[in-house]
Amino acid sequence: METQAQGPRIDPREFFEKAPALFCVLDSDNRMYQPNGAWERVTGFSLEALEGMRLEDRLHPEDRDPTRRTSRISVEAQGAIVQETRFRCADDTYKWLEWTMRVVFERGLVFCCARTIEQPRRATVTAARRLEAYLRRAPIAMIETEVGRGVVEWSTGAERIFGFTRSEALGRRLVDLVVAEPQRDHVLDAAFAIREGRIPSGRLGATENITKDGRTVVCEWHNAPLADEEGRVRGVLSIALDRTEIERERARAEESLARFELLMRGSKNGLWDYVPRDPKNPTDPEQPIFVSDGLARLLGITAEEAPKSLHAWEAFVHPEDREQAARRFAEHIASRKDETYFEGRLLRGDGTYLWVASTFQSLWSESGELLRLASAIVDITERKDTEADLRDKLAVIERQAASIRELSTPILEVQEGVLCLPVVGVVDSGRAAEMMDAALGSVVDLQARFLIIDLTGVPVLDTSTADRLLAIARAASLVGAKTVITGLRPAVAQTVVTLGVAMGEVKTLRNLKDGLRYCLREASR
Repeated sequence: METQAQGPRIDPREFFEKAPALFCVLDSDNRMYQPNGAWERVTGFSLEALEGMRLEDRLHPEDRDPTRRTSRISVEAQGAIVQETRFRCADDTYKWLEWTMRVVFERGLVFCCARTIEQPRRATVTAARRLEAYLRRAPIAMIETEVGRGVVEWSTGAERIFGFTRSEALGRRLVDLVVAEPQRDHVLDAAFAIREGRIPSGRLGATENITKDGRTVVCEWHNAPLADEEGRVRGVLSIALDRTEIERERARAEESLARFELLMRGSKNGLWDYVPRDPKNPTDPEQPIFVSDGLARLLGITAEEAPKSLHAWEAFVHPEDREQAARRFAEHIASRKDETYFEGRLLRGDGTYLWVASTFQSLWSESGELLRLASAIVDITERKDTEADLRDKLAVIERQAASIRELSTPILEVQEGVLCLPVVGVVDSGRAAEMMDAALGSVVDLQARFLIIDLTGVPVLDTSTADRLLAIARAASLVGAKTVITGLRPAVAQTVVTLGVAMGEVKTLRNLKDGLRYCLREASR
């Protein structure tokens, strides 16, 4: 019978001394015994110094509390305890050690095997510190809750949003901190459903929450269940974003939009606008434009028939107005104006034109680029028709006034060389000027020697009227005609004497008949 080959036999004590792992035994008082040579190489302590050293005295203060150590049960090691701690070496520096320990209860000893995990642990600590810094600066709230323990983690963002400090929040139920009383039962049911998996993790929407000082804030919540190593849900991780200002702005925007849509729907006016695709070329003819429903109604067309670009809009402008409209639009863009007013005609769906008033409004960036342009369209056809009607009526009135003026200042040639100007009614400054122009023009044209001003139709004569008539007489004498005034009524004559109007060299006679005789007699001399 062949004997199976045997490998080299090694003295266990030699293996114990030269193994790279750190072996030792701990007694019930956590004192170290029988450390191997690896301890001396890693920690810098001699084996004599390590013998009987109390382990707790060399651990980092933060690792001395067993409840704070990173530990787990190693299934692979059949129930051995695995821990990570920092050990203070002979030079007072700390090194991370991962311990695998098995307790021998009947002897009151712990057999230990440790190894250095300095590099991976340092990377883990660095990453943890970086993550902690990110969470401290992040504007979000990160909250961890556990079943039966309440809040176990409360980030700096949670303090800023809800006002409770970490010490105030730990151990309390989240719903008691940030949820109003009427909604608490509903939130508790939702949290229970998340833990059971009946509600998927992720965004749960925006809800109103309360702060420590009683303010109401709107938060967007994201929740996810947290499970232990055996897959049992132990709690929930909640992330909250403060959307209070965003929701307020959204509500204001929605209100403004609803108000605008209502006004545009009820208005008889229209609107077209656009946002430049290329701010450096804001007059691109293919630039898409928006045409409101009100403008489509104004033009009598459907939304599908409405122009979709600047070039298409040009076809709706009256041919006689296109050049001016294009010029005003170009000036508005080139001068970076905020507002430009223009009146023109637009084509309706039935082939007729209506008069509209267009007001361009623009938004410009600080660098002078066009951000948005809008044009408000108002139907002014009725006003234009009224203006045209008024112009026609005014022309008729002016023609009638001219006829009346001609009738009110007739110049009659009663005899060769003798002209008569009958005056009826009140003589104001305007009528006096017309009378002077007519009288002097006729005297010159007809080479008249005499001008009779008949006042039979003037019931009252005041100083200003008398002065105007005497001015006509003096002007007539300058062009070679002698003036005779006839038809002064007794009351008018008394007024002239009372007012002290100087008639000068002007001849006055009782009536037109006497005046004509006088002129004929003087002409025959």
